[in-house]
Amino acid sequence: MSRVNGRDYIYLVWKDYKTSQRYIIGELCKNGKYEYKYRVKDVANVIKNGFEPLVAFPNVNEVYESHDIFPAFSSRLPDKRRKDVKEILAKYKLEKYDAFELLKKSGGKLPTDSLEFIDPIFLDETNIEREFYVAGVRHHDYCDEKSKKINLQIGINENLFLERDCNNNYDEFAVKIKSNRNKILGFIPNFFSREISEAINNNRKITCTVINKECENTCEECIKVKVTIK
Repeated sequence: MSRVNGRDYIYLVWKDYKTSQRYIIGELCKNGKYEYKYRVKDVANVIKNGFEPLVAFPNVNEVYESHDIFPAFSSRLPDKRRKDVKEILAKYKLEKYDAFELLKKSGGKLPTDSLEFIDPIFLDETNIEREFYVAGVRHHDYCDEKSKKINLQIGINENLFLERDCNNNYDEFAVKIKSNRNKILGFIPNFFSREISEAINNNRKITCTVINKECENTCEECIKVKVTIK
């Protein structure tokens, strides 16, 4: 649970189609009412790379408020009147339909754009646990999109190793993810790298475990892991 000063947070991430680089461009928080605002510095940078402010939130300097979750975000979720809604909630371990929590769990991804929500890491949390896809797998030729197989000997529930990459030219907080055979699988996604890098530097107890591996969508979403920080 990403909660600070009584507020629950989720971040909005935009992916640059050209480079596959992901950027945190906004944050949605809940505390009696909903607030959405852009992370202005980041937005200024990504606008140069082709990002356009959302139609529902055109002013990058404004804080938007609502007593209900913004339709621009709730429309990214399955309708709660669907017959299979119980199965959808069970998939994300939710007991009832909560749009904010469902955005946090599912990411609210659509095939029509390059946006998704993430549950951010705040290191003052206790027992942090996040699930995500390993970034940069496509650069290592482990995925065969035709056969839908991963050409790498890793198993479900296998423990992986995290290692700072201090010479990375793209992310100053880059963290490698390596198999127990010392092969680089990829990296921590850059929207988590700063916090996980800091946790490594502070000798926090961190585990990284494989929870899924497949080439169902793209080689950017082949290996899913769970990271816990004590």
